[in-house]
Amino acid sequence: MSAALTLSRAGRLLVLLALLLAPAALALPAAAQGTGTPASFVEVCADKTIERGRLRYCDAYFRDALGPQADAVLYLRDRITTLRASQEVNAESNYESFLTAVAIVAFLSIATMLLVVSERRITGIAKWSSVTSAAAVLVMAGTMTLGWLDKYRAEDATMLELGLLRDQIEVEASHAIAGGRLLDDAQIRRWTDRLHQIGVRFATSYGDASIVPDLDRFTPTN
Repeated sequence: MSAALTLSRAGRLLVLLALLLAPAALALPAAAQGTGTPASFVEVCADKTIERGRLRYCDAYFRDALGPQADAVLYLRDRITTLRASQEVNAESNYESFLTAVAIVAFLSIATMLLVVSERRITGIAKWSSVTSAAAVLVMAGTMTLGWLDKYRAEDATMLELGLLRDQIEVEASHAIAGGRLLDDAQIRRWTDRLHQIGVRFATSYGDASIVPDLDRFTPTN
């Protein structure tokens, strides 16, 4: 009788312990599952989204999710952002130079030629030398003008390509994060190769845009 009572008490104790431990056992898988779920960039980059007024990725999102692998993504994003800013500034400068040459230099050269030709007091060699000088200035201004326009087009096209590459890097990296995958070397090499190709195309198109060298445009600071 005493043994049966002892077993009954032990059974009740085991049931009580099972009831007490059941919630904790059920909570463990949920906690593990929540820990393994990557945070959305919308949550991590909320401050940047509010600041920019649109959805934008931030460095913290990639750094927290990728760890050491984030170095390549962050370096490429920073490099592309710096290059795009430089392209934008130089594109505006070249376009303003183009408009200035058209509005001022070309107008003054043509006006000078017309005034010299219509002036009766200027005759012979003096007239034609003045016309020739004005025509030479006009040709030089036209050459420079076309060069500035081509440089603007080169800067603008490259700026667009760099923006598309940055979008590709961010989307592919976030897709890998959402799928719980790491970035492979082939993917990083593909981004780097595309950046290299964009740079080569820009150097070629920019160099062919004008006969006047612009070595400062290709300094290491850019």
